[in-house]
Amino acid sequence: GMGDVRSGNNIIIEAGSQINGLVHVLEPYGNTLELAKSHPEDLATIKNITRQGIPVIAILISGRPLVVNQELAEVACLIAAWLPGSEGHGVTDVLFGDHDFQGRLSFSWPRDTVTNCNLGDRQYNPLFPYGFGLKHS
Repeated sequence: GMGDVRSGNNIIIEAGSQINGLVHVLEPYGNTLELAKSHPEDLATIKNITRQGIPVIAILISGRPLVVNQELAEVACLIAAWLPGSEGHGVTDVLFGDHDFQGRLSFSWPRDTVTNCNLGDRQYNPLFPYGFGLKHS
């Protein structure tokens, strides 16, 4: 429920639990999939670090792809770590060189919030296409 992005409750999403016949609907987390709009403090932090000449590796921890164009323009590397669990060893293992990076997108990554990015769409124009990824060895 906390990942819901919607403009209002005109579309009822029953997130949470039903106790004693009452439904608890959680408020939407935000109204955009653009990371820079939802969390401008993240972009500001990246810019503060890169202005000092320090290269930044950004790790995006999310349950879905987000529009990250502004962040990509600032960082040396962006890692989509998804939801790695409480330990996060899979992320640190590759950051510290214990294992090689690898992964391919099983979907298309959106360029913005309006462009069609589903494989097979007539005007298919994602930021990263289906199958994009890296296998480093």
